[in-house]
Amino acid sequence: MNKTWHVIVVAGVLACAGTVTSMAQTPASTPAPREGTASARASAPREGEVASDPIRCWWKTDRTAIRVGERFQLVLTCAVIETAGVTVVPAVNQLEAGAISLTPFEAVSGIRREDVVVPPWRYLQYEYTMRLLSEGFFGQDVSIPALTVTYNLQAAGAGSEGRDQTYLLPAMPMRVLSLVPRLVGDIRDASGQTFAAVESRRFRATAAMVVAAIAFAFASVMAALALARVVGRYRVRDPKAVRPLPAPSLLRGCLSSLADVRAEAARGGWTPQLTGRALAALRIAAALALGRSVAQEYVAADAPERQGQLAVRTGLFRRKRAMLSSATTASALTTRLENGRVTGAQNRVNLEQISDALQVFSAATYGRATDADSSSLNTALDDAIAAIRRLRVRTMWPMRTAEAVARSFTGF
Repeated sequence: MNKTWHVIVVAGVLACAGTVTSMAQTPASTPAPREGTASARASAPREGEVASDPIRCWWKTDRTAIRVGERFQLVLTCAVIETAGVTVVPAVNQLEAGAISLTPFEAVSGIRREDVVVPPWRYLQYEYTMRLLSEGFFGQDVSIPALTVTYNLQAAGAGSEGRDQTYLLPAMPMRVLSLVPRLVGDIRDASGQTFAAVESRRFRATAAMVVAAIAFAFASVMAALALARVVGRYRVRDPKAVRPLPAPSLLRGCLSSLADVRAEAARGGWTPQLTGRALAALRIAAALALGRSVAQEYVAADAPERQGQLAVRTGLFRRKRAMLSSATTASALTTRLENGRVTGAQNRVNLEQISDALQVFSAATYGRATDADSSSLNTALDDAIAAIRRLRVRTMWPMRTAEAVARSFTGF
C-alpha cells in the first residue's frame, strides 16, 4: 500500500499547531476502545489519506489467574507510526522494568525485544516478569493498573519535536487464587513431581553415565596408543637407524621436486639431468600409489644426490636430510591396472596418469632420441603432479580414517 494512504492527519496538526485547539470529551460521550485511547485526535482526513491513531498499545499475560508471590509474564506491545511525513517517538525510558510502576504488582525483571518494522508501523515489545506480594487479595480480582505512555510527533524536515502527548492503556484484571483451603491452617505447596518423573530422570542419568564411561574408555585407549607412538618415535638412539617417513611427507617431497624441475625446465628447457630428477620422483610416487615401501636413508647435509635418488628435508626442530629411491616402473602400474585389483575410478585415473608420465620420462632419459619433446614432457609432468596431489590428499589421516570406516561397512 502506498505510504500516502497511511499519512495521518496528526502531521497536519504539527504543521498548523497554532490554529488547532484541543477539544475535551466527557467519559459518557465516547466509550474508550479496548486497547486504549490517544489524547490527541486528528481532523477529518484529506482525499487519499486514511485517519489512524499515531500509537496503539495492548497488554498480554501468560495466564489469567495467579497466586500471591507467583511470577508471571506480562507483555506490552506498542505500534507507532513511521512514515516519510511523520514519526511517532514514544518515551521508551518510562517503559523499562526499573521505571515502570504497576502497583500493587511488582516488576521483577524485564527485557525489550528487537523492534519489528512493517511500514508504516514500528512495533515495540517489552516482556516483564511480574508478581504480587500483598496478602490481602486472596480470592479477589486485582487489575494491572492503567498505563500512560508519553509520546511526541516529529515531522519530516522540521528538525523539532512536537509537544508531549499521552496514550492511556486501560487496566487488565487478574484473578488472585487462594493457597489456603478453609480447613487448613497453613499454606501447602503442591508439587507436580511423581515417582514416574523420578524414575525417568534416574534412567537418563544412568544412560548418560554409561555413555560417558564408554567414551572415557575409548579416549584412554586412543591416548595410550598415541603416547606409545610418540615414545616409539623417540626411542631410536642408533644414528644409523632410519625412521621411515610417512606417505604424506614422501609425496610432499615428490611434489616439491617436480615443481622445481618444472620451473627450471620453463627457464632453460629440458635437460637429461632434469628428466632424471623427474623420473626419480615419479618412481617414488608410483611405489606409494601401489602401496610399496620406499628406500630411505639419512645422510649428511652436504651429501650429494646420486642419480635415481630424491633428497628431502624432514623434522620440525632438528632438520635432517633423507635420500629416497625406488625401482618401480611403468610396467608395474600397468600390471596393477590390468589385473582388476584397482577399486575406484579416481584411483585408476591417478595410476594411469603416473604410468603415462613414467613411460614418457623413461623414454626421454634412457631412449635413443637426443632431443626430447618438450610439449609431451610438460603435459606428462602436469598430469603427474595433479595425480600425486590427489594421492597425497588420500594418504592424510582424515581420508585414511574415512576410507577405513567405509571399507569396514562395505567389506571392500
